[in-house]
Amino acid sequence: MFKHFPTPCAIVDIETTGGNVTYDRITEIGIIEVTEEGVKEWSTLINPRAHIPEGIQLLTGITNEMVMAAPYFEQVAKEILLRLQGKLFVAHNVRFDYGFIRNEFARLAYSFKSKLMCTVRLSRFLYADRDGHSLEKIIARHQIYVTHRHRALDDAKATYKFMTIAEEEKGEELIKAAIQHQYRKESMPANFDAHLIDALPNSPGVYYFWGENKELLYIGKSINIRKRVLSHFTADHKSSREMKICQQTRNITFDKTTGELSALILESRKVKELQPIYNRKLRRVSTFYSIQLEEAADGILKPKICAISEMPLTKQKLYGLFASEKKAKQAIQSICGENNLCYHVCGLEKHTGRACSGYQLKKCKGYCVGKQLAIQHNVKLLESLGTLALKTWPYKSPVSIIEEDASGQQRHLIVDNWCVLGIADFPHEISEVLNQKSHPQIDRDTYRYLVNTIFSKDPDVVIRPVFTTSNEDPHLIP
Repeated sequence: MFKHFPTPCAIVDIETTGGNVTYDRITEIGIIEVTEEGVKEWSTLINPRAHIPEGIQLLTGITNEMVMAAPYFEQVAKEILLRLQGKLFVAHNVRFDYGFIRNEFARLAYSFKSKLMCTVRLSRFLYADRDGHSLEKIIARHQIYVTHRHRALDDAKATYKFMTIAEEEKGEELIKAAIQHQYRKESMPANFDAHLIDALPNSPGVYYFWGENKELLYIGKSINIRKRVLSHFTADHKSSREMKICQQTRNITFDKTTGELSALILESRKVKELQPIYNRKLRRVSTFYSIQLEEAADGILKPKICAISEMPLTKQKLYGLFASEKKAKQAIQSICGENNLCYHVCGLEKHTGRACSGYQLKKCKGYCVGKQLAIQHNVKLLESLGTLALKTWPYKSPVSIIEEDASGQQRHLIVDNWCVLGIADFPHEISEVLNQKSHPQIDRDTYRYLVNTIFSKDPDVVIRPVFTTSNEDPHLIP
């Protein structure tokens, strides 16, 4: 029985096939129920319907043979629910155990939720001067006897014993302070200083998750940094990636921006520059490739792949921004196959004077053998490329996209030909941006953000052309 910890509670420990909360499964669960009636112990092996890796077998002692005759989770789900429902869910590194159990119930179309308490955070609060707060360290520190380490019920017993020792050593006042601190920050991972959250602003910007040894884990953006960061921690059970990010995070920093567009652009640049471990979508590409159309002597339009670092200032039409020449060619192949175009014309095969292989496979309308007019092929090619067509820059000069924050402070994103040249805090700083010796290259993500902003017809988006002459500094046209 507990003197100071809240009851009823259930102290839970699980063993699993691995650490991936999404794909790995539970092999054993142990529960100690602490209520006014007393203390009850219960455990069971669970058939995970998956192979237990050899390393996990050696660690836990749970083999594939042992779980073969064990019940599936759905067969003991009701028993587990009856033991957990209405009780405080307690575990050592509670997000791990809770995440697995919640996902198992989710597979049965049941949304399991419970109030949580983590004994890792209890140990860190109550024994802040001690080295290490893993269950192994706690067992050694308090000389707790454990029959079978890394078995669910025995580890749950060790956690229960630690809580009773902490009550005796620290007393009611400190125990209640530890509980109150944890409830206030209950969604934070065990090794994270929850006070860092208090410093996060409720404003747009980019945030950075840092791990051990100042290793950059993840970069994100939001119109409300604090709210978005908190959502990472409250959702860490939903995917293995989120859980890993949260469990490894030791520090969070941020850069405030005036609005959402500048946050999007800054995030894209920082991800490409710093290459965080868990960012996958925004990747650094030194040179992009696009598709242009060239007209041959016979009037036929032929797609040509070209490398581009800047959008052409001419009205030459471009189709798509691809990270490699190979991906551009794959796009042409796809368009060619879906629209019955000639492989010779599209540059997929050399012209040999005979029909292309597409015609032989009945995937070409026959331009290569004189059965289709050039104008017919051209129309079909233009139609199929239409969805990839890049927007033509709609202004005759650079423009300022003006963002305003909640306090009324404005910032000017100076943009020309789909490239962000720089940011000016005041109109008189625009000339400094325009006079920079080097300007950024075309970037696919930035292009997409700018297209959405400029063509959004949002009344809150203020865009003003920057007017320049040889005799005066740049200024905004009202």
